[in-house]
Amino acid sequence: MFDFNLLEQELDKPRLRQPLPEFLTTNRGVRARVIPEDELNKMHRGWFTELERRIEFLGGHGIDIGWLYEWAAKYTWSWLARDMSRNDELYTQDLRYVDPTTFGRTIVGLDEFVDYNFAFLNAISDWRYDPFPDQMYIDVTTDREVRLVVRYMGSGYFDGTLRLYPYDTGASSLTGSGNFVQSCAVDRYHFNADGLMYFGETLWDFMDMAQSVGLVPRDDSPQFKMLMRAAGLPVLIQKARGRIVQRHRS
Repeated sequence: MFDFNLLEQELDKPRLRQPLPEFLTTNRGVRARVIPEDELNKMHRGWFTELERRIEFLGGHGIDIGWLYEWAAKYTWSWLARDMSRNDELYTQDLRYVDPTTFGRTIVGLDEFVDYNFAFLNAISDWRYDPFPDQMYIDVTTDREVRLVVRYMGSGYFDGTLRLYPYDTGASSLTGSGNFVQSCAVDRYHFNADGLMYFGETLWDFMDMAQSVGLVPRDDSPQFKMLMRAAGLPVLIQKARGRIVQRHRS
């Protein structure tokens, strides 16, 4: 049985380096207000309240997934505390996971999964994840397989280097400017009959991230328009080659 006091203690801890800016410094098309840490904490606790309500609702309709609340508590505690000691209670040994940073590849096994997650935690030292209470979706298939989709906010100062797949010292990487970032992502988790996650995926907007950390200029800037024109050059070259090949064949 998981001690829920452990989760409460982690949720009570301040994590973000203060002071926070009032607005995000980004190259996005609109100005965005920073969600302060007290609001994030309230949101996170509200997510667990909403999860409990939905589990009770489904239970009233003959669908018993009460185990999901404890799983979510252990999962949240694990990443807040950076403690992987309960991984066997959360995931299958052959867990498969997909993220934009894998460039189409699939992470397989707990070791790779932990390396992937710590790539973000090491790049953004005060990184925290906070789910939106009203943007959670529980799906139960006709075979009684449970799936969970969660949209959340990631917050922290991007003051390190984010290593991409395979997340080792030889991997390609993105170096942060030190700006405070807040960006949304969506996770989906698939569980087996034992209540362990056997497959998962994280989806996030790469352009949002690139503009948020200053890697890509604003869309209405001359630099962005030049970048988009340059991005079209390989296509023009490919089309030209195709026409040349076609003429030679004819």
